[in-house]
Amino acid sequence: MNTNRNIIVTFLSTVALAITLQASAPAAPNYGTIAQYVANMVQNNHYSRTDFEDDVSEKLLDTFINFLDTSKLYFTQKDIDNFERKYKTSLDDYIFEGSIKPATDIYALYVQRVQDRVKKIENLLKTEEFKFDSDRTVEKRRKDSEWAADMAAADVLWKNVIEGQLLAEELRLITQKERAKEIGKKLEDILGSEGNETPKDKILKRYTRFMRSLDENDEEEVCNFLLSTLSQVYDPHSDYFSQSELENFRVNMGNKLVGIGALLSTEDSGSAKIQGIVVGGPADKAGELQINDRIVGVGQGEDGEIVDIMYMKLNKIVDMIRGKKGSVVVLKIIPADAADDSQTRKIFITRDQVNLKDKLANAELIEVSGPEGKKQRIGWINLYSFYADMERGTSSCSADVKKLLNRLIEEQIDGLVVDLRGNGGGSLEEAIRMTGLFIPAGPVVQAKNAKNKITERNSRTPQAVYGGPLVVLTDRSSASASEIFAAAMQDYQRAVVIGDKSTFGKGTVQTVMPVAQYMPVLFPLETKQRAGALKVTIQKFYRIAGGSTQLKGVVPDIILPSYRDEMETGEESLPNALEHDAIRKMKYDLFGDVPPIEKLREISAKRIAESTEFQYIQDDNKRFKEAKEKNEISLNLKKRLAENQEDKERRNSRNADRRKLFAKINESEKGRYKVARLTLDNVTAKELKWMENFKDDDDKSMRRAKDKEEELAEKIPDYPHFLDPSKREMLSIAGDMISISKGLKTAETKSGQGGSGS
Repeated sequence: MNTNRNIIVTFLSTVALAITLQASAPAAPNYGTIAQYVANMVQNNHYSRTDFEDDVSEKLLDTFINFLDTSKLYFTQKDIDNFERKYKTSLDDYIFEGSIKPATDIYALYVQRVQDRVKKIENLLKTEEFKFDSDRTVEKRRKDSEWAADMAAADVLWKNVIEGQLLAEELRLITQKERAKEIGKKLEDILGSEGNETPKDKILKRYTRFMRSLDENDEEEVCNFLLSTLSQVYDPHSDYFSQSELENFRVNMGNKLVGIGALLSTEDSGSAKIQGIVVGGPADKAGELQINDRIVGVGQGEDGEIVDIMYMKLNKIVDMIRGKKGSVVVLKIIPADAADDSQTRKIFITRDQVNLKDKLANAELIEVSGPEGKKQRIGWINLYSFYADMERGTSSCSADVKKLLNRLIEEQIDGLVVDLRGNGGGSLEEAIRMTGLFIPAGPVVQAKNAKNKITERNSRTPQAVYGGPLVVLTDRSSASASEIFAAAMQDYQRAVVIGDKSTFGKGTVQTVMPVAQYMPVLFPLETKQRAGALKVTIQKFYRIAGGSTQLKGVVPDIILPSYRDEMETGEESLPNALEHDAIRKMKYDLFGDVPPIEKLREISAKRIAESTEFQYIQDDNKRFKEAKEKNEISLNLKKRLAENQEDKERRNSRNADRRKLFAKINESEKGRYKVARLTLDNVTAKELKWMENFKDDDDKSMRRAKDKEEELAEKIPDYPHFLDPSKREMLSIAGDMISISKGLKTAETKSGQGGSGS
């Protein structure tokens, strides 16, 4: 086998092919050729520089099969043995020869297995009477289980699976009926026609919908699956983007798109339902499209032919609705209030840029009144991603944060919190610019490439915008650029980092490489236009203190109990993750006074130990861990009802205790908090609107459809001031930090902080 296969080897043949095809009629994209180029690109550019040969082929086969059949339910061991015999060490040969036939063959068999299984499920639901009175159990998760030996064994496995799913629906229906009775309503009045569906109806609909979604996938989708899994064999953050996915990636990075500003979902009826409309977007301004309208056709231009989109994949419908700014899209809809599906009409909407404001940076100005009338003003900046417009440079999270920060400084804040919880990262440049808002010019992060060359990235901002007490909040999903910023703040001893036991642990650098740019100029346009892009890991990040954030993430200075503690999240839970290592430490000066971390940790630990809410989290984590390790669930209705009743009594007891405690806290803390919300729209307003609690405003950036089942959800008491226990503790730590910096006595466990239980 040739170990030096790369893009140069195929150059002459592909140019010859290109010239031949240019002279013929337009052809369908050649996905085998796209795969050939992507395979060369990933092996030649990935950080590991691993050749795509037999060992990678074996991994790819296993990853591709598990991607399709994650729970190991549709294929049998006989199927797996057959795949391995054919393709275990030859997928690389097929792909380098420009063929994705193994993937299309495996996928075709998968679709056939699903279709056959759905027929069997339909027959089972029609003929079998499920009594739910046995002592049998069913696995909750099967990703680590064995494949069924053959189809007979699969039938036995599936009977248990379906029985478990039916029982879950029976229990859900019982709970919903009880809840509807409690609030004095009929279930049908809340859920509509769905309220009359039996558990068997729901299960069959679920699998029928799944089968239809597979039928919609074409060769492009199969190629996407194959190349995505090939990329992820190298590491979990390398990926392949189909052309539509590439556009979505750009939208997410820039928080803007050109379209109509509507949120869609697919319906069982086959139409696309309007779930939300962006306020101020083209659809909102046009005024005709309404929540819960159903799209059944899409046309281009005022005279364009309407294309039926029934049962079409949602991403393809979205692609048809998005388009060039100023162009017109025509939607054929069934209005939400239509008497029947025959009542349709056309809506014409001119596409325009849509700003996704709900994902932009925003802030809170929080005034906390303490004993003896002393007040602290704390700024709280929420940043959900390190967004940036990579192409036009018109969107920058660091610039947006700077605007918010300057206004908070004008409001004379005593301390600042930067909240990166849930922030999965984004632009490295933005992370560096963000760091420069809080430290003078200096190193921020190091990176090492495949040749062990180390580069340093510095902030060049001569002076920090804000130099006061600073807290950075992270959680298990804070990743990449979030970890770079948090690590820099920690290494400079600029901030106290608070959060889950660690951040995500993504310490790698990716670049996005459009595949068409690596194809010859004369290559067939049909293929180049659908070639997509490769996102490939090219470097590893290192802290300025030398350690990598890879795998281990950033460990906070103060760790709070979290429901994510027992969940399988973070880099360490992902297959093929790169290892953790370290390089030399850089030279840098610490920022001012060292934060009193030991003192803050001691005070916080005392509050947490006396908090009933944090005790609830720890108790729930213990039960979750036990259930996860057990990995089985009973198929006996009486036993499950008893378990559910026990859980309900526990929740009711908690909530009764909460109501008493929260009432006392609300009474004792009247006037304790004032909150003003800052957005990029009101950051320059003369006066801010103050509130006395932390209740979220209604989502003003998008009008959304109401959740049918929200009314059936169990109601738990609202936290005092709508302030959840984690945010309350984080505010308390920030307050302690401010007090210590001013030489004042800390709050420690005063009423409403330590023993409040909130």
